[in-house]
Amino acid sequence: MPMRLFATQVAAKIEGTEGTKETLAAADAVQIKDVSFVPVIEMYERDLLRESLSRSPSVSGKRSGKIGFVSELKGSGTAGTAPDYGKLLKACGFSETIVPSTSVTYKPATASIPSITVGAYMDGVIKRIWGARGNVRLSIEGGKPGLLAFEFEGADFEVVDGALLTSVSYSTIIPPNFLNVSLVLDSYAAICSKVDIDVANSLTKRQDISAPSGHKSTMITGRNPKGSLDPELTTIISYDFYGKWRTPGTLGALSLSANGGAGNIVTVSCPKVRYASIASQDRDGLRTLGVDFEACLNTGDDEISIVLT
Repeated sequence: MPMRLFATQVAAKIEGTEGTKETLAAADAVQIKDVSFVPVIEMYERDLLRESLSRSPSVSGKRSGKIGFVSELKGSGTAGTAPDYGKLLKACGFSETIVPSTSVTYKPATASIPSITVGAYMDGVIKRIWGARGNVRLSIEGGKPGLLAFEFEGADFEVVDGALLTSVSYSTIIPPNFLNVSLVLDSYAAICSKVDIDVANSLTKRQDISAPSGHKSTMITGRNPKGSLDPELTTIISYDFYGKWRTPGTLGALSLSANGGAGNIVTVSCPKVRYASIASQDRDGLRTLGVDFEACLNTGDDEISIVLT
């Protein structure tokens, strides 16, 4: 039976016990696109000596797997109610702060980062990983909805036959497009077409000889948040990008927001941005800059915030 590409679902659930696979159900489904699955099995080659050039079969060793996909950056439609991708941000090292009827805020966390089970349902085949944590990249481009690109690394994987989840209820909220955006860079209203932010988590698998896969779980052992934007070149008196870059200790704030109505207002902020490189570029005949930046701490665990109101 042919397997249809469109008939794909992803479900994810925070694990009650780290590294122990959760049973996934329709309530765990999240809205996604562009799903990828990469299984990994380390192969031990047996270089045995004999009178023949023929090789001996390798032995399958430690296992792990990756599942990646993209979610839309939007609110739940109800202020103070977390979106379906909230659990995914938690497993990428974010804290979740909910103010009932008001807001949901995500910021980087150092402790209490949960592991997650993720399953990709592909029209008759289910690909699952567990003991997983991951990384997320934000992509914001003018005139388009913001996107969250997730990639999770699991301590083990499986591929089994199984039906699609039934009675799945997806959000009907339309994501706000980033037009008429309030974008402020170091108190300067920069004219940009896009902003990208990568949390850049460092992921390490906990090796465990007692585990069936050789791994207990995946841990986040560091993060190096960074990003880029493409402002139009302006005069030095208007804003001195190069001077800010060359002066040690010069930090500024970055913030932008899109308004999709109550419960669907998205604000992304970096309180302390440090320019890391600047390159000359052009956009449709206009001079622009390719600015790479570091997203640095303010007081700690606050390099980036995603606020939904």
